[in-house]
Amino acid sequence: MSPILAERPAILEKASQIADMITKTQEMQMFRQAERALRTDGEAQELMQAMQQQGENGEGVEQLLDRLENLDVVRHFTLAQDGLSDVISHVTRIVAATVSERLDMVLATDDGGCCSGCTSCGSASACEGTGGCDSGVSA
Repeated sequence: MSPILAERPAILEKASQIADMITKTQEMQMFRQAERALRTDGEAQELMQAMQQQGENGEGVEQLLDRLENLDVVRHFTLAQDGLSDVISHVTRIVAATVSERLDMVLATDDGGCCSGCTSCGSASACEGTGGCDSGVSA
């Protein structure tokens, strides 16, 4: 565990809750089923094993990969993996956008921009120390 997160147990707890929620999604269930099917498919396993052996030589891997990718079980696994990846990416984008939006607000006030509550900009609270509303100077 990151020492930064160890010092912030609330963030760690919320991240664990989000991860737990993701594990309960339909996409995760489909991924697990597809993973089990791939692991138990004899032909897919043989091709993957042959690819590992061929990979050491660098010969014939393309041909084996083409055969592997044409198997229904592999296509199903790939679709399930993409679906789960989309869920995780979406959650990541939400977190990043929320953090970015909050940072933009902080940076705007740090750079002398209006915060909130200013009658000249329509915000909800006062523009302290920015030469705005509370200083008696109109923005």
